[in-house]
Order: sequence, then C-alpha cells, then structure tokens
Amino acid sequence: MFFSQLKAKEKSVLTEISYKDYLGEYVLGIFKHSPDIPISKFGLRLLEMRLLHDGKAAVYWNSFFNRWTVGGVTFTGPDLNEYGLLSDAECFDEAGHEEHFDDWEHSEKCFVFFNNRSHTPDINLERYADLMSKLDMSLNANIVNTRMFPIVLTRDSVTKNQIIEALNSCDDGNTKVVTTQSSIADYTGVSPCEVLNVTDVTQSDKIQYLNHAHDDLMRRFLGIYGININGTGKMAQQSIDEINGSSNAALVIPLEMLKSRNDTWKRFSEVTGIPAYVEFSEIWEMEKRSAESEVLTDEAEAEKAEAEANTAEAEADKAELEVERMEEASEGGGGEIQPANMGEQEGE
Repeated sequence: MFFSQLKAKEKSVLTEISYKDYLGEYVLGIFKHSPDIPISKFGLRLLEMRLLHDGKAAVYWNSFFNRWTVGGVTFTGPDLNEYGLLSDAECFDEAGHEEHFDDWEHSEKCFVFFNNRSHTPDINLERYADLMSKLDMSLNANIVNTRMFPIVLTRDSVTKNQIIEALNSCDDGNTKVVTTQSSIADYTGVSPCEVLNVTDVTQSDKIQYLNHAHDDLMRRFLGIYGININGTGKMAQQSIDEINGSSNAALVIPLEMLKSRNDTWKRFSEVTGIPAYVEFSEIWEMEKRSAESEVLTDEAEAEKAEAEANTAEAEADKAELEVERMEEASEGGGGEIQPANMGEQEGE
C-alpha cells in the first residue's frame, strides 16, 4: 500500500515508527565489537537494540541450540544483589525458549549487559521520533496551505460551464470569447463572478523555518550521542570556545554506554578466555580524538597563560624592589637617585 493512500492516523503512526528506526540507525552505529566474539553480526545488533529499547540484555549459553545466544532477561529470585536487583535471571531467545540462571552476577553461563549505569532504556529515540513526526505534520499542512487553489463562485450554471471551458483551454494562450447577458456591470469592470481563496501562497516562506527546525532537532539528537554538528544554529551570544566545549560534553553519554558494555564483556573474557570487547566505530572515534585534542590545546594555552602571568608578576616584584631601594638610598645619603646599574656603567 502506498503511503499517500493511508489514513491520517495511520500516516502519523507509520511516520513515527519510521523516524524511530531512522534515528536508531545512528545510535546502533556508535559501537563495533571485537571479531572474536562467538555471536553473529545480527546477534550483536540485536544485543544493541535490546539495550536501547529495554535497558538490559543477556548473552547466555543456550542449551537448546547449544551456543551463545543474545536474548532478553528478567530478574527473579528471593535475594537482592548489590545493584538492588533480584539475584536470579530468566533469559529468553527470539524463539521463545527460556533458561533459568542462579546468581547471574557470578554465573559462568549468563552475562547480563546494561545500557548504562542507571540500567535504563534510551527514551530519546521515541521522544525525538515523536517530535520529528509532529514537525512533518506541520510541514505537510503548510505545503497544502500554500498551494495556489482559487475557487470560482458563479451565480448560474451557464457562467460555470463557460468558466470551466475557459480554464480547460487556457494553456493554448489564445483569447477566449464567451457570451453573457449585457449589463451595466459588465461595462464598469465589475467581475461577473467571485474568487474564494482558501489557501495562502504568501505563507510559503514559513516552510524554510520548519525545515530549519527539523535540522535543529537532528543536531540536538546527534549532540546527545557525541556528534556535535556545526550549522547555522549558532547564536550571536555563543563564542567558538563554547561551541567547542559542547563537543566534550557530548561524549559523556557515549563514554558511559561504552564502559557499561565493556564491564560485562571483560567478565565474559575472563570466564571464557575469548577476547571480547566493544569500541567506538570510526566516526565516533574521530569525534573522541577531536575532543581530546581540544582538551590538550586548552591545557597548553592555560599553561602558557599561567607562565606569562608568573613572568609579569616577577617583573612587577622586581620593579617594586627597585623602587624601595631607590627610596632607601634617597633617605640615607640624599642627592640624585640613580638606578642600581648606573654605577656599573660609569665604572666602565
């Protein structure tokens, strides 16, 4: 079924789902996993999707398939661990098979991953998908509202048919002659029909503002995950240092997500002997190096400024001592006050 044939409510739901998948592709591209992990690329993608949408996921030994499997997890059991979670885990795969593991925190066959230290899913995908889908609704309404769509009002069917005929043949560029009842109104320039405009073509310039708002939303979303996009959204009050500083702040969440994943992969490696880890993909690694270079540059500039300040302070102290010496010499022997190095110059 074509999108244009859907009802308004169906379009709204499908647009939001589409934006959620679209934004999710950016977040799924943050990390890449080590090649030795005994799970397929699809399985690792499923792991990331579960972490984003559920906040937790498990890699466990599936006795039904006799292999390591990515699945969902719920916590059960009578005891609480140090995280405040129930001590046992119920893991389930996409086929519906369930496995129970006691004391999942120390289990050698069940490894629970969390999206972050708060153990929460990522609601930004749904939040920004909702905002962008609503923005699309406004954009679509504005496009429809700015169409040239005059409605001609007539008083009788004869005039109506003549206008329709004239409109249908207007493309040939020839003058159209129609018959009508003569009246004084015809000779005074009064139109025999009225035109109703239900749209406003002068509002078409507002479309660019909606497009700009869409870009701003996208910039805000990517900024959450470490991609600081420079665009026309810079405010007059912002300095370049403030913009560069936002690059460092934008990496806080990706670094937190990276650490949470590697904490579990580290335990997996210790238990299985299989080297397993996750790292930033190429784009995010470039952003990380860029932010680190900015920090080093700032530190070097700070050290230079501190050295210049120390030099200036030393010069000021030296000048103050010279003034004190000259005052003491004036009080003791009188006469003309000479700088400390004047005697040396005369001896030469």
